[in-house]
Amino acid sequence: MKKLVFDTGPIINFTINNLLWLLDGLKEEFDGEFYITPEVYNELINKPLSTRKYKLEALQVLPYITKGTLKIYNNLSIMQIAKDLGNYANHSFEINHQPIEIVHSGEMEAVAAAISLNADAIVIDERTTRHLIENPKKVAWHLENTIHKKVFTNIENLNKVKERIGRLKVIRSTELVTIAYEKGLFKEYTENAGKIVPNINKAVLEGALWGVKLNGCSVKEDEITEILRIEK
Repeated sequence: MKKLVFDTGPIINFTINNLLWLLDGLKEEFDGEFYITPEVYNELINKPLSTRKYKLEALQVLPYITKGTLKIYNNLSIMQIAKDLGNYANHSFEINHQPIEIVHSGEMEAVAAAISLNADAIVIDERTTRHLIENPKKVAWHLENTIHKKVFTNIENLNKVKERIGRLKVIRSTELVTIAYEKGLFKEYTENAGKIVPNINKAVLEGALWGVKLNGCSVKEDEITEILRIEK
């Protein structure tokens, strides 16, 4: 059976953009299972429920867990994998002999779950973890451009990370939005508004792509432009 593992970011992004309802249709089209980890559940539900600002967001996400759209992958082995990966990743880059913390427990637990489940992909919006999977050299480049200091790469630790996660496929919120658009899941927005909004199909896709970008998905403007060109 096909499997996707979700990090916290894309679920929050969909919540903020009122796109959570897409998950049911996307799962049906995917014909597989969507998973989150206990730490991601904690970040999506337990922590926000203890606040005033984010309580409503947690309550919006909760039904998608209780009805099984998002399943919790509760496997004790992933905790150790996540701990090891986090330790190596957070000791892969240094400034003045001081390691730089680049990943957090929730992200690494999602990565560990994707490895354990042999998932088809991990859904993650955060740039650093995505680059750590796809192109680790970019991590050092972005750190140097952000901190404006020379970053030393611990090749031994970085190789240990790459050996574990280098084969994972990454999907972002932008890819999910584009797939949803291609599968006609935005019909309720496009069917009745064409007389009011010129080129309604482009407007819906453009609005959704920019919505997820501006709420945390690491995607460049020219990538969005290219998606809109292709989908046209």
